[in-house]
Amino acid sequence: MEDIQMNKFISTAVLGMAISLSAHAGPIILGGDDLTDHGSVSGGVNLNGWNYIEKAIANINPSVTRAGVISHTIAALGSAASSATGGNAGAAIDSVASVLGLTVIHYNGAAAITQFFVDLASGTVNPGILHLAGTGASNDLDSAEGAALTADAAAINSFVGSGGGLLAHGSGTTAYGWLSALLPGVGFPSGCTNSGATLTAAGSAAFPGLSNSDIQAGPCHNNFTGLSGGLIVLARDGSTAQRAFIIGNNNEGGSITDPGTSVPAPAGLALLAIGLLGMRFSQRKKA
Repeated sequence: MEDIQMNKFISTAVLGMAISLSAHAGPIILGGDDLTDHGSVSGGVNLNGWNYIEKAIANINPSVTRAGVISHTIAALGSAASSATGGNAGAAIDSVASVLGLTVIHYNGAAAITQFFVDLASGTVNPGILHLAGTGASNDLDSAEGAALTADAAAINSFVGSGGGLLAHGSGTTAYGWLSALLPGVGFPSGCTNSGATLTAAGSAAFPGLSNSDIQAGPCHNNFTGLSGGLIVLARDGSTAQRAFIIGNNNEGGSITDPGTSVPAPAGLALLAIGLLGMRFSQRKKA
């Protein structure tokens, strides 16, 4: 009887560990910026706003845990491929991907975005990261594309909940109507001061090698209020109010809307599993 009970205990513990690991949301970074516009590439080096995007993607990519992901693939929603060297949202993510050794597939236009989410649901496509082009640059989101993202807000939430990464830029409902649909209490009012903007401690951890000057490279246009779900502040603007203008998640929730709770690190879980197996082996020897 004790042997059966121990087997049940170990099985339950291992199942619990699996559930805990699967509860992690993918990493997300959302900015009230148009750093796609205020950045460039020169000699293969991304500068200013594009350097920010590079650091953000470099942070997101290794933390993607979505099952069956097509390795190193970014779905760029709301932009077309471009070889421009500055001021272009599609070119920004293309340049970043080139430096990091990633692949970008662009979905430009509302119909293409809608079809992308249909294909995502069916498993026809399965990228690791979504890049939402934002506003304020050329080759970025228009109002119809913003509406398409809002219509598929639940799909964006599910994508992150399954371990996919997300990077978004911009201001207003075109850029963040989808966020409002998921978290109605989160606001994105206009108003942001890039001069004097600073990374928070969480932001510095999220962007190793990124300086405050990189996020000050161009105007920011909106800030975020009423943060809920798993959202935290990564950077504050230079105003006296120190408004949140780059936000992200704690990578511990079940989705954007679910803050989740802190769970043991994978290494700790592995040690726990070894300990449980040791208990089982010891019991069998005594028997």
